[in-house]
Amino acid sequence: MAPSESQGESEISALQRRVAERQSTSLPHLIVEDLERMIINGALRGGDRINESALALRLGVSRGPVREACRHLERTRLVEFRTNRGMFVRQISVDEAAQLYDIRASLFGLAGRLAAARTDAAGLEESRALVTRLAGAVAEMNDYYPLNVDLHRRLVALSGNPRLVELYDGVSKELHLFRRHGLETAAARGISNAQHGEILDALAAADTATAGRLMEAHILAGKERMLAAARG
Repeated sequence: MAPSESQGESEISALQRRVAERQSTSLPHLIVEDLERMIINGALRGGDRINESALALRLGVSRGPVREACRHLERTRLVEFRTNRGMFVRQISVDEAAQLYDIRASLFGLAGRLAAARTDAAGLEESRALVTRLAGAVAEMNDYYPLNVDLHRRLVALSGNPRLVELYDGVSKELHLFRRHGLETAAARGISNAQHGEILDALAAADTATAGRLMEAHILAGKERMLAAARG
């Protein structure tokens, strides 16, 4: 189901408030963050047009910062420029999504092995708190998905490897255009979150082999759900 107009309006209003609080030099970065958030939350979906002039007008800024933000998102492959038509949220094929899932699974598995080897008690506690919040959000996709994204990024950060986090973020951002397909049902979200608990148990036990295996398998399970949903 397409996101409601009121959801998009709410996202824009929140962005307007943040724009008013920042200096102009940080506007492009701020707009990038919020456009990414709108993609994660489903307020913008693959194929949606980003009207730079309308967005600038609604934010009360010039087109320059909006254009710069869109160019940055184009470099990260979240949006694409179509000649004589403007900027659009990029659409990716099922085959491309599957390839990205495979890359992401390998990175997530590596993060698991590294994280288990350097147990971060505080980080694990924060992650367990997120799993609890996810359990309470299983019924509603728009509540569950952003928390799920946050948890996965936190788990990768537990690796203590900033370059790995950067690589994972790049792949994950492209997959935001497709990842929701694997979590469309409450049952799928419940299964996914149960796996989160198993992963945290392995990390807490400093079991590098199991943590790596479970984290890689977790992403590959998401890939299979995505493929099943795409097949209809």
